[in-house]
Amino acid sequence: MLQQLSKLVLLAAFVIGAFGCTRDDPPAPPRIAVTVLTVSHSEAASGSGAYTASLQPYQQVSLAFQVSGYVDSIKQVTGADGRTRELQGGDLVNARELLATANSDTYQALVAQSQSALASAEASYVRARQDFDRDAELQKQKVIAQATYDQALQVYQSAHSQVDQSQAALREAQVKLDYCKLTSPMDGVVLDRHIEVGSLVEPTTVGFEVADLSDMKAIFGVSDMQVGELKQGSLQTLTAEAMPGVPLIGKITSIAPNADPATRTFDVEVTVPNKDGKLRSGMIASLQIAATGAPAISSATLPLNAIVRPPHDRDDFAVYVVEDRDGKSFARLRKVSLGEIVGNEIAVSKGVSIGDRVIMRGAMMVSEGAEVRVIP
Repeated sequence: MLQQLSKLVLLAAFVIGAFGCTRDDPPAPPRIAVTVLTVSHSEAASGSGAYTASLQPYQQVSLAFQVSGYVDSIKQVTGADGRTRELQGGDLVNARELLATANSDTYQALVAQSQSALASAEASYVRARQDFDRDAELQKQKVIAQATYDQALQVYQSAHSQVDQSQAALREAQVKLDYCKLTSPMDGVVLDRHIEVGSLVEPTTVGFEVADLSDMKAIFGVSDMQVGELKQGSLQTLTAEAMPGVPLIGKITSIAPNADPATRTFDVEVTVPNKDGKLRSGMIASLQIAATGAPAISSATLPLNAIVRPPHDRDDFAVYVVEDRDGKSFARLRKVSLGEIVGNEIAVSKGVSIGDRVIMRGAMMVSEGAEVRVIP
């Protein structure tokens, strides 16, 4: 009996040990799939930098109503098909041309009321002036008492003040009536229209976007290493993808005094004549900065989607590089210094080395030390 009991205990221990040996360990966290770019050498010479610029109107305004009401008319023009239609984006307008009106019945009534009040005040002023002139003459002859003269003077001055107030009220009413009209402040082109007949508008409701396209601004960003080489007034030659082979001669008209906090670059503005109107807002142009007296600066060029913010640090920029260890691949954070943006890429002057494998797709999903799987 004792022998059978011992066998049962040994059998139970064997079964428990067997189940213990086959228990699954906690699963390892999945590896994050990423794509990488091997850093190669590129020259970002301050004496010959290639830049991409966005073309914008030299002057652009938003035309907004300054009164409340319903839009009752929009300027009618003849379309390309010969039919009459409402003013729309792409149409040319002249300075002081009426583009739209809001219902003005309320403000016309206010003007009429102010005109009536002014007429009444002027009539009272005429009577008060006549009474004052008469009493002034009588007072000189000592015919009336001083108190009577003083009362006539007070009535005259009050009537004069009432005329001034009525004139001011009429001017204000006329200004509000004029605010029912939306006019163009310049010769230009309509970029967009935001209203329809019957739309309810409030003060500051934008009706049209109008721009002067006779000159265009080409805006691009340069690093702190290049900005010192640029001078306002210097000529630059640009090319536009929409006008291949046509050089665009512009002049630097503005250099930002401080860097953009997000890109760490300085905005530079080149003004380009556009008398024939072929350049449009939003077109892309490219140019070479021909600055002299500065040595070439070597840097790596990376896609913009490879750049991230370090955790708990919103002031700097970083990338993740892939490092191999014991047959596995891990993400490592590297802080970097950025240069100018060219298209969808940005120059990195510090923080990475030639041959580093920088994570592109997946850079926002990994963290320091995370195991990754590199895919094509």
